Amino acid sequence: MNTTNHSSTIELATNSANSRHPSAGYWLAAGAAALWGFSGVVTSYLLRHRQMRPDELLVFRTGFATMILFLWIWLTARHLIRIRISDLPYFALLGAIGLVANQGLYYLALTKVSVGYALMLQYLSPIFLMAYGVLSKTERMTSGKLLSATLALSGVALMLIGQPGGLGKISWIGSLCAVGSGLGFAFYTIYGKHGLQRYDSRTMMAYAFLSASMIWLIIRPPWKIAWTEHSVSLWMFFVYLGAVATVLPFLLYLASLKYLEASRSSLTSILEPVVAAAAAWVWLKQSLWPLQIAGGIAVLLGVLLLQAESYFRSSKHPEQVASS
Repeated sequence: MNTTNHSSTIELATNSANSRHPSAGYWLAAGAAALWGFSGVVTSYLLRHRQMRPDELLVFRTGFATMILFLWIWLTARHLIRIRISDLPYFALLGAIGLVANQGLYYLALTKVSVGYALMLQYLSPIFLMAYGVLSKTERMTSGKLLSATLALSGVALMLIGQPGGLGKISWIGSLCAVGSGLGFAFYTIYGKHGLQRYDSRTMMAYAFLSASMIWLIIRPPWKIAWTEHSVSLWMFFVYLGAVATVLPFLLYLASLKYLEASRSSLTSILEPVVAAAAAWVWLKQSLWPLQIAGGIAVLLGVLLLQAESYFRSSKHPEQVASS
Protein backbone atom coordinates (compact mmCIF):
# COMPACT_ATOMS: atom_id res chain seq x y z
CA MET A 1 0.00 0.00 0.00
CA ASN A 2 1.12 3.59 -0.55
CA THR A 3 2.90 4.73 2.62
CA THR A 4 3.55 8.34 1.56
CA ASN A 5 2.72 10.66 4.46
CA HIS A 6 1.31 7.57 6.19
CA SER A 7 1.37 8.97 9.72
CA SER A 8 -0.42 12.13 8.58
CA THR A 9 -3.08 10.09 6.83
CA ILE A 10 -3.69 7.99 9.94
CA GLU A 11 -3.99 11.12 12.06
CA LEU A 12 -6.45 12.72 9.65
CA ALA A 13 -8.53 9.53 9.54
CA THR A 14 -8.54 9.35 13.33
CA ASN A 15 -9.61 12.96 13.63
CA SER A 16 -12.40 12.44 11.10
CA ALA A 17 -13.61 9.31 12.84
CA ASN A 18 -13.63 10.86 16.28
CA SER A 19 -15.50 13.94 15.08
CA ARG A 20 -18.57 11.80 14.39
CA HIS A 21 -21.02 10.87 17.09
CA PRO A 22 -19.42 7.82 18.75
CA SER A 23 -22.59 5.99 19.78
CA ALA A 24 -22.85 4.20 16.42
CA GLY A 25 -19.32 2.86 16.84
CA TYR A 26 -20.05 1.48 20.29
CA TRP A 27 -23.26 -0.21 19.11
CA LEU A 28 -21.41 -1.77 16.16
CA ALA A 29 -18.56 -3.08 18.35
CA ALA A 30 -21.02 -4.37 20.96
CA GLY A 31 -23.02 -6.17 18.26
CA ALA A 32 -19.86 -7.85 17.01
CA ALA A 33 -19.00 -8.92 20.56
CA ALA A 34 -22.45 -10.43 21.08
CA LEU A 35 -22.23 -12.48 17.88
CA TRP A 36 -18.67 -13.62 18.66
CA GLY A 37 -19.70 -14.56 22.18
CA PHE A 38 -22.52 -16.81 21.04
CA SER A 39 -20.41 -18.29 18.24
CA GLY A 40 -17.83 -19.32 20.83
CA VAL A 41 -20.45 -21.51 22.50
CA VAL A 42 -21.42 -23.00 19.12
CA THR A 43 -17.76 -23.69 18.36
CA SER A 44 -17.29 -25.34 21.75
CA TYR A 45 -20.31 -27.54 21.04
CA LEU A 46 -18.93 -28.63 17.66
CA LEU A 47 -15.45 -29.33 19.01
CA ARG A 48 -16.56 -31.23 22.12
CA HIS A 49 -19.87 -32.84 21.21
CA ARG A 50 -19.41 -33.34 17.46
CA GLN A 51 -15.69 -34.16 17.74
CA MET A 52 -14.65 -31.71 15.02
CA ARG A 53 -10.96 -31.08 14.34
CA PRO A 54 -10.07 -27.42 15.06
CA ASP A 55 -8.21 -26.93 11.77
CA GLU A 56 -10.98 -28.62 9.79
CA LEU A 57 -13.61 -26.47 11.46
CA LEU A 58 -11.61 -23.38 10.51
CA VAL A 59 -11.41 -24.60 6.90
CA PHE A 60 -15.22 -24.64 6.72
CA ARG A 61 -15.67 -21.43 8.68
CA THR A 62 -13.28 -19.32 6.62
CA GLY A 63 -14.27 -21.03 3.37
CA PHE A 64 -17.97 -20.27 3.77
CA ALA A 65 -17.18 -16.74 4.92
CA THR A 66 -15.10 -16.15 1.79
CA MET A 67 -17.81 -17.47 -0.55
CA ILE A 68 -20.53 -15.44 1.16
CA LEU A 69 -18.51 -12.24 0.99
CA PHE A 70 -17.60 -12.51 -2.68
CA LEU A 71 -21.15 -13.55 -3.63
CA TRP A 72 -22.56 -10.61 -1.70
CA ILE A 73 -20.17 -8.15 -3.34
CA TRP A 74 -20.83 -9.63 -6.82
CA LEU A 75 -24.60 -9.22 -6.41
CA THR A 76 -24.63 -5.79 -4.76
CA ALA A 77 -21.47 -3.84 -5.62
CA ARG A 78 -19.23 -5.51 -8.18
CA HIS A 79 -16.87 -2.56 -8.34
CA LEU A 80 -15.70 -3.40 -4.82
CA ILE A 81 -14.05 -6.59 -6.09
CA ARG A 82 -11.38 -4.54 -7.84
CA ILE A 83 -8.18 -3.99 -5.87
CA ARG A 84 -4.70 -2.86 -6.75
CA ILE A 85 -2.23 -5.65 -7.45
CA SER A 86 0.28 -3.82 -5.27
CA ASP A 87 -2.10 -4.25 -2.30
CA LEU A 88 -2.24 -8.05 -2.50
CA PRO A 89 0.58 -8.43 0.06
CA TYR A 90 -1.40 -6.20 2.42
CA PHE A 91 -4.47 -8.46 2.24
CA ALA A 92 -2.32 -11.58 2.50
CA LEU A 93 -0.71 -10.29 5.68
CA LEU A 94 -4.05 -9.17 7.13
CA GLY A 95 -5.47 -12.66 6.59
CA ALA A 96 -2.36 -14.51 7.75
CA ILE A 97 -1.78 -12.67 11.02
CA GLY A 98 -5.12 -11.02 11.72
CA LEU A 99 -7.21 -14.13 11.03
CA VAL A 100 -5.15 -17.33 10.80
CA ALA A 101 -2.75 -16.54 13.65
CA ASN A 102 -5.53 -15.09 15.78
CA GLN A 103 -7.89 -18.06 15.43
CA GLY A 104 -5.27 -20.79 15.05
CA LEU A 105 -3.24 -19.78 18.12
CA TYR A 106 -6.42 -19.53 20.18
CA TYR A 107 -7.46 -23.09 19.26
CA LEU A 108 -3.93 -24.31 19.93
CA ALA A 109 -4.00 -22.60 23.33
CA LEU A 110 -7.19 -24.50 24.15
CA THR A 111 -5.30 -27.77 23.79
CA LYS A 112 -2.82 -26.67 26.47
CA VAL A 113 -4.75 -24.46 28.90
CA SER A 114 -8.32 -23.95 30.06
CA VAL A 115 -10.76 -21.91 28.01
CA GLY A 116 -11.03 -19.30 30.77
CA TYR A 117 -7.27 -18.84 31.10
CA ALA A 118 -6.85 -18.54 27.34
CA LEU A 119 -9.60 -15.93 27.14
CA MET A 120 -8.03 -13.88 29.93
CA LEU A 121 -4.73 -13.69 28.07
CA GLN A 122 -6.37 -13.16 24.69
CA TYR A 123 -8.28 -10.18 26.03
CA LEU A 124 -5.07 -8.37 26.83
CA SER A 125 -5.37 -7.05 23.25
CA PRO A 126 -6.86 -3.69 24.38
CA ILE A 127 -3.68 -3.13 26.41
CA PHE A 128 -1.56 -3.90 23.34
CA LEU A 129 -3.65 -1.49 21.27
CA MET A 130 -3.39 1.35 23.76
CA ALA A 131 0.36 0.81 24.07
CA TYR A 132 0.69 0.92 20.28
CA GLY A 133 -1.48 4.02 20.06
CA VAL A 134 0.63 5.87 22.62
CA LEU A 135 3.97 4.76 21.14
CA SER A 136 2.90 5.59 17.58
CA LYS A 137 1.34 8.89 18.73
CA THR A 138 -1.97 8.06 17.02
CA GLU A 139 -3.82 8.10 20.36
CA ARG A 140 -3.51 9.88 23.68
CA MET A 141 -3.60 8.01 26.95
CA THR A 142 -6.45 9.25 29.13
CA SER A 143 -7.49 8.45 32.67
CA GLY A 144 -10.81 7.17 31.32
CA LYS A 145 -9.08 4.65 29.05
CA LEU A 146 -6.86 3.38 31.85
CA LEU A 147 -9.72 3.08 34.31
CA SER A 148 -12.11 1.40 31.85
CA ALA A 149 -9.41 -1.03 30.68
CA THR A 150 -8.54 -1.92 34.27
CA LEU A 151 -12.18 -2.40 35.18
CA ALA A 152 -13.02 -4.48 32.09
CA LEU A 153 -9.95 -6.71 32.31
CA SER A 154 -10.49 -7.17 36.03
CA GLY A 155 -14.03 -8.25 35.21
CA VAL A 156 -12.74 -10.86 32.79
CA ALA A 157 -10.35 -12.11 35.47
CA LEU A 158 -13.23 -12.40 37.95
CA MET A 159 -15.26 -14.38 35.42
CA LEU A 160 -12.36 -16.79 34.99
CA ILE A 161 -11.51 -17.17 38.65
CA GLY A 162 -15.19 -17.72 39.36
CA GLN A 163 -15.54 -20.81 37.18
CA PRO A 164 -14.40 -24.19 38.54
CA GLY A 165 -10.99 -25.12 37.13
CA GLY A 166 -10.67 -21.85 35.24
CA LEU A 167 -6.98 -21.47 36.11
CA GLY A 168 -6.37 -25.13 36.77
CA LYS A 169 -4.45 -26.04 33.63
CA ILE A 170 -1.59 -23.73 32.80
CA SER A 171 1.40 -24.21 30.48
CA TRP A 172 3.95 -21.78 29.07
CA ILE A 173 3.24 -22.91 25.50
CA GLY A 174 -0.49 -22.48 25.95
CA SER A 175 0.03 -19.11 27.62
CA LEU A 176 2.22 -17.85 24.78
CA CYS A 177 -0.31 -19.07 22.21
CA ALA A 178 -3.14 -17.22 23.98
CA VAL A 179 -1.09 -14.03 24.15
CA GLY A 180 -0.19 -14.52 20.48
CA SER A 181 -3.89 -14.77 19.66
CA GLY A 182 -4.47 -11.46 21.42
CA LEU A 183 -1.62 -9.91 19.46
CA GLY A 184 -3.17 -11.26 16.26
CA PHE A 185 -6.48 -9.58 17.07
CA ALA A 186 -4.68 -6.34 17.94
CA PHE A 187 -2.85 -6.54 14.61
CA TYR A 188 -6.14 -7.08 12.76
CA THR A 189 -7.57 -4.00 14.46
CA ILE A 190 -4.64 -1.71 13.70
CA TYR A 191 -3.85 -3.02 10.22
CA GLY A 192 -7.52 -3.16 9.28
CA LYS A 193 -8.05 0.44 10.37
CA HIS A 194 -5.30 1.55 7.98
CA GLY A 195 -6.86 -0.36 5.09
CA LEU A 196 -10.25 1.30 5.64
CA GLN A 197 -8.72 4.54 4.39
CA ARG A 198 -8.63 3.05 0.90
CA TYR A 199 -11.08 0.15 0.71
CA ASP A 200 -14.64 -0.62 1.69
CA SER A 201 -14.96 -2.95 4.70
CA ARG A 202 -16.55 -5.61 2.47
CA THR A 203 -13.53 -5.61 0.17
CA MET A 204 -11.21 -5.82 3.16
CA MET A 205 -13.10 -8.76 4.58
CA ALA A 206 -13.38 -10.68 1.32
CA TYR A 207 -9.68 -10.64 0.48
CA ALA A 208 -8.51 -11.14 4.07
CA PHE A 209 -10.69 -14.24 4.38
CA LEU A 210 -9.62 -15.44 0.94
CA SER A 211 -6.04 -15.30 2.19
CA ALA A 212 -6.98 -17.10 5.41
CA SER A 213 -8.93 -19.78 3.53
CA MET A 214 -5.99 -20.56 1.28
CA ILE A 215 -3.67 -20.88 4.28
CA TRP A 216 -6.06 -23.21 6.14
CA LEU A 217 -6.41 -25.39 3.04
CA ILE A 218 -2.63 -25.75 3.03
CA ILE A 219 -2.68 -26.69 6.72
CA ARG A 220 -5.62 -29.09 6.25
CA PRO A 221 -5.62 -30.17 2.56
CA PRO A 222 -9.03 -30.91 0.95
CA TRP A 223 -8.19 -34.58 0.28
CA LYS A 224 -7.83 -35.16 4.04
CA ILE A 225 -11.35 -33.89 4.79
CA ALA A 226 -14.20 -36.41 4.94
CA TRP A 227 -16.66 -34.25 2.99
CA THR A 228 -19.44 -36.84 2.70
CA GLU A 229 -19.46 -37.91 6.34
CA HIS A 230 -20.92 -34.66 7.68
CA SER A 231 -24.66 -34.56 8.35
CA VAL A 232 -27.05 -31.92 7.01
CA SER A 233 -27.31 -30.33 10.46
CA LEU A 234 -23.52 -30.07 10.65
CA TRP A 235 -23.42 -28.34 7.26
CA MET A 236 -26.00 -25.87 8.59
CA PHE A 237 -23.66 -25.15 11.49
CA PHE A 238 -20.86 -24.48 8.99
CA VAL A 239 -23.04 -21.98 7.13
CA TYR A 240 -23.97 -20.31 10.41
CA LEU A 241 -20.32 -20.04 11.43
CA GLY A 242 -19.38 -18.57 8.07
CA ALA A 243 -22.20 -16.02 7.87
CA VAL A 244 -23.57 -15.07 11.29
CA ALA A 245 -20.55 -15.92 13.45
CA THR A 246 -17.83 -14.66 11.12
CA VAL A 247 -18.82 -12.32 8.28
CA LEU A 248 -21.39 -10.26 10.17
CA PRO A 249 -19.41 -9.62 13.40
CA PHE A 250 -16.18 -8.84 11.53
CA LEU A 251 -18.05 -6.37 9.31
CA LEU A 252 -19.61 -4.75 12.37
CA TYR A 253 -16.22 -4.54 14.07
CA LEU A 254 -14.51 -3.04 11.02
CA ALA A 255 -17.35 -0.54 10.67
CA SER A 256 -16.91 0.49 14.32
CA LEU A 257 -13.34 1.55 13.52
CA LYS A 258 -14.76 4.35 11.37
CA TYR A 259 -16.21 5.93 14.51
CA LEU A 260 -13.85 4.88 17.30
CA GLU A 261 -10.17 4.63 18.06
CA ALA A 262 -8.79 1.11 17.83
CA SER A 263 -8.44 0.69 21.60
CA ARG A 264 -12.05 1.82 22.19
CA SER A 265 -13.45 -0.67 19.66
CA SER A 266 -11.37 -3.47 21.16
CA LEU A 267 -12.40 -2.62 24.72
CA THR A 268 -16.07 -2.66 23.73
CA SER A 269 -15.63 -6.08 22.12
CA ILE A 270 -14.53 -7.41 25.51
CA LEU A 271 -18.26 -7.93 26.07
CA GLU A 272 -17.73 -11.23 24.24
CA PRO A 273 -16.96 -13.37 27.34
CA VAL A 274 -20.03 -11.96 29.09
CA VAL A 275 -22.26 -13.03 26.20
CA ALA A 276 -20.44 -16.37 25.97
CA ALA A 277 -21.02 -17.10 29.67
CA ALA A 278 -24.72 -16.22 29.41
CA ALA A 279 -25.19 -18.31 26.25
CA ALA A 280 -23.37 -21.28 27.80
CA TRP A 281 -25.65 -21.04 30.84
CA VAL A 282 -28.79 -21.08 28.66
CA TRP A 283 -27.75 -23.63 26.01
CA LEU A 284 -25.06 -25.85 27.54
CA LYS A 285 -26.50 -25.65 31.07
CA GLN A 286 -23.22 -24.37 32.48
CA SER A 287 -23.53 -22.67 35.86
CA LEU A 288 -22.99 -18.98 36.44
CA TRP A 289 -21.25 -18.46 39.78
CA PRO A 290 -21.39 -15.23 41.85
CA LEU A 291 -17.86 -14.16 40.87
CA GLN A 292 -18.70 -14.68 37.19
CA ILE A 293 -21.78 -12.48 37.52
CA ALA A 294 -19.72 -9.84 39.33
CA GLY A 295 -17.11 -10.03 36.58
CA GLY A 296 -19.76 -9.59 33.89
CA ILE A 297 -21.06 -6.49 35.67
CA ALA A 298 -17.49 -5.10 35.86
CA VAL A 299 -17.01 -5.61 32.10
CA LEU A 300 -20.27 -3.81 31.37
CA LEU A 301 -19.30 -0.95 33.67
CA GLY A 302 -15.91 -0.68 31.98
CA VAL A 303 -17.49 -0.38 28.54
CA LEU A 304 -20.09 2.11 29.81
CA LEU A 305 -17.32 4.19 31.40
CA LEU A 306 -15.45 4.23 28.10
CA GLN A 307 -18.55 5.48 26.30
CA ALA A 308 -19.34 8.04 29.01
CA GLU A 309 -15.81 9.44 28.80
CA SER A 310 -16.13 9.79 25.04
CA TYR A 311 -19.44 11.63 25.36
CA PHE A 312 -18.01 13.91 28.06
CA ARG A 313 -14.99 14.86 25.99
CA SER A 314 -17.02 15.43 22.81
CA SER A 315 -19.51 17.68 24.60
CA LYS A 316 -17.17 19.58 26.93
CA HIS A 317 -13.94 19.68 24.94
CA PRO A 318 -14.73 19.07 21.23
CA GLU A 319 -11.32 20.38 20.21
CA GLN A 320 -9.62 17.59 22.22
CA VAL A 321 -11.68 14.67 20.94
CA ALA A 322 -9.58 14.16 17.84
CA SER A 323 -6.42 13.69 19.85
CA SER A 324 -7.85 11.60 22.68
